[in-house]
Amino acid sequence: MTKLRQIIARFQGDENGTALVEMAIVTPFVLLLSAGVFEFSNILNTRLLIEAGVEDAARYMARCSDTWDACSTLAKNLAVNGDVTVATGSARVSGWTSDLITIGKTSTAAVDTTTTPPTELYLSNKSTVDVVQVSTSYPYYPDHDLGLWSYLGFGNLSITASHQERVFGW
Repeated sequence: MTKLRQIIARFQGDENGTALVEMAIVTPFVLLLSAGVFEFSNILNTRLLIEAGVEDAARYMARCSDTWDACSTLAKNLAVNGDVTVATGSARVSGWTSDLITIGKTSTAAVDTTTTPPTELYLSNKSTVDVVQVSTSYPYYPDHDLGLWSYLGFGNLSITASHQERVFGW
């Protein structure tokens, strides 16, 4: 026991190596924080790219004057590749395909009569207005788990986006 006290007493006043010990304690936390910031910024960038694609597709569909099926195919290409033709565009987001995009059209009342006084939703000379909606759900990292984030308890992440536009075409 005396030998142990002598060893402890010898190290009590010695400050050599304290910076190394502090760095050994802090470095894993700094690396974890850095990896989290990097991954979060990557998720945010992917979300913004998907939103831009969905908005572009909805605007295209709202102004397209061809048949519904032809416009839908071109709008999906525009959303995914940034161009209406698949051959010339480059993918906005890796793994995001036109199969993950849904395009629908609904007729909406131009005036909401449930409010007093009635609220005009769309400036129109008709009682109903056609509205196109483009939506998608993209599984973030579809081929593997979230890496570091899965160790922290996060499950699968799905990025969803949708956009509506009033139809001017057809």
